[in-house]
Amino acid sequence: MNNPNEPQRVLIIQTAFLGDIVLTIPLIRALKKYKPGAALLFLTTPVGKSLLEGQHGIDTILVYDKKGADHGIRGFVRTVREIRRQSVDTVLSPHRSFRSGLIALFSGARQRIGYDLLHLVPFYNIRVERQKTGHEVDRILSLLKPLSLEVSGDDRYPVLQTADAVRHDRLIGIAPGSVWGTKQWTEDGYTRLVRMLHAQGYEIVLIGSEEDTAVAGRIQRAAGIPLDNRTGRTNLRQLADLLAGLRLLITNDNGAMQVAQALNTPIAALFGPTVPEQGFAPIRPNTVVIESKGLYCRPCSAHGPRECPEGHFLCMKSITPEAVFKTVQEMLQ
Repeated sequence: MNNPNEPQRVLIIQTAFLGDIVLTIPLIRALKKYKPGAALLFLTTPVGKSLLEGQHGIDTILVYDKKGADHGIRGFVRTVREIRRQSVDTVLSPHRSFRSGLIALFSGARQRIGYDLLHLVPFYNIRVERQKTGHEVDRILSLLKPLSLEVSGDDRYPVLQTADAVRHDRLIGIAPGSVWGTKQWTEDGYTRLVRMLHAQGYEIVLIGSEEDTAVAGRIQRAAGIPLDNRTGRTNLRQLADLLAGLRLLITNDNGAMQVAQALNTPIAALFGPTVPEQGFAPIRPNTVVIESKGLYCRPCSAHGPRECPEGHFLCMKSITPEAVFKTVQEMLQ
């Protein structure tokens, strides 16, 4: 006899930032691997759809454009109605927002799995403790426990499929932007670093979204050397193909960093106001985190504020271009 609690149509809700969407990929892969008979639906943003469309594991992508066409109550109602038409029986929500909780509640699913957080209690009838320590990937994968699933080893790594990209031995990517102001290393640091790399014969490509074009433009002008500035000129699929061809990515704690690790691209990641212990650093072994350890004020928030609360910005200013260059040289060798 079939188990009535065995999921048949599963909806994952993840409408947060690009990096959060990437970190949800192991959950998608695990469900498809261990519950292959279940139809898997994924509710995400337009950005999430553009990244994951065509990837193995997802049967249906539903888009919730909460900051655009679906902004407001009408968009919320439209989204809920679409989900109810899909007749899902199980919901898993790594996204901890009140709005995602409401979507889960109104989804019609008999099993609604979420975190055991006070503001989410009304929305989920199956709740999992969200650990304060450990990596975010493992916290997300803990939502599989009510389905009697545990994931370990390489299955924990986010994985994206791209065109057959060839890694260019002398091509290094720089991703100097971030949604959060204090997560950006200094422009002077990046300017001096790209000059050092250029002097060693490496080609440099600047990577980022349209919001990063201003900072990338200033770095390009200040460096005074040939740089391929791709910021704001690639969609997410093109960005993924570009990242897959890099010898190394040097980046702030941002979405490009998470996409790069899903492509197994080596990463030198600069962490300032946030720390790896919060659970959002890349987890692959070909990654190095560069940070100023021992500062009394780190971490100063979960995301990194717009401006330094202490006014000195030591977490980033104390990371020197020489130190980053030394680490990069060691990685390249």
